[in-house]
Amino acid sequence: MPKESAEEKLVRMMQKSSSVAAKPQSAPRKKFQFAFSIAALNICLFAGIVACLIVLGLELHAGISLLASPAQFPPELRGRSSLSETALPSAHSVDYYLQQINERDIFNPYAPKTEHPAAQGLAQQMSKYKLVGISWLDLPDTATVMIEDTDNNKTYFLKQGQQLEGVTVKTIYTDRVVFSHENEEITIKL
Repeated sequence: MPKESAEEKLVRMMQKSSSVAAKPQSAPRKKFQFAFSIAALNICLFAGIVACLIVLGLELHAGISLLASPAQFPPELRGRSSLSETALPSAHSVDYYLQQINERDIFNPYAPKTEHPAAQGLAQQMSKYKLVGISWLDLPDTATVMIEDTDNNKTYFLKQGQQLEGVTVKTIYTDRVVFSHENEEITIKL
């Protein structure tokens, strides 16, 4: 077999490559690409906004028509036929509520007010109380008295105008306190 020269090998290779190139090859499969432009996105968003506005308009129209029609309740839920038959609570004036707030001292336990018979004298009623101390800041309005109930071992902190078992603190001095009830007054000293 004759030996092939380098030039002949090159020619033979070129012929093979040209025959391969001449054969129709199947085109490679392209992947599907979804192209979406900004303009198309804006059109979709605008259509969504219009649809939402239409739904909102329909809901408003339905709500307004429900407001115009009278309410229909089943007989078992109707109850009383008119508002005048219903007992509505009445509100007190603002002064009533402010008085309730000012009367209650949050530093003392709550004790319901009890009325004492008028025959009992103020001195006898206040005999079980002892003045323990008086405190004040820089103004006389801030004065507070400390009264001890010797029977129950309780201490009450009272300001001027507050009450202890129906007896009002009339005046607070540096060494004594004046209580009043109706037309009677009593002074308790330190």
